[in-house]
Amino acid sequence: MLFTRLTICLVCIFPVAAQAADHCIDVQSKKGWQRLTLPHGKIQQIAYSGSWSVISYQYRPVGPRGYSGQDAKKLGPLYGYKFDQSYAFGEMLVRDQHGRIVPFAEFAALAANSPDPAGTYAFRINDKDIALPDNAGAIRVCISMR
Repeated sequence: MLFTRLTICLVCIFPVAAQAADHCIDVQSKKGWQRLTLPHGKIQQIAYSGSWSVISYQYRPVGPRGYSGQDAKKLGPLYGYKFDQSYAFGEMLVRDQHGRIVPFAEFAALAANSPDPAGTYAFRINDKDIALPDNAGAIRVCISMR
């Protein structure tokens, strides 16, 4: 009886180990493009945790969608420091193997629906290299594949 309970508990704790593999990257706010290579397979889940900030001593930390509201408005005059003007300050950008750059939310939707997203992707905060030193934090991205 004890052996059966122990076996059931182990299966509950480690159910994904036999079915999927996690590929994770800690995207640092003080670095430019950071690469992650995905193998052939199908994406089961994309998750993130953590936060980061631009001009860390003035702005609160945010997630991969970057700044909005009052903070975005205050950052407006600094638009020249954005890596890509199309997206919010602090937004996570993802570059695929073809050089196309999209925000993290769009990457997650496209990659999750791709029949085989294998390849090398690069991630970064939407802030030019010259402006990275005053940033703080990191966002961990984990992609489960089967």
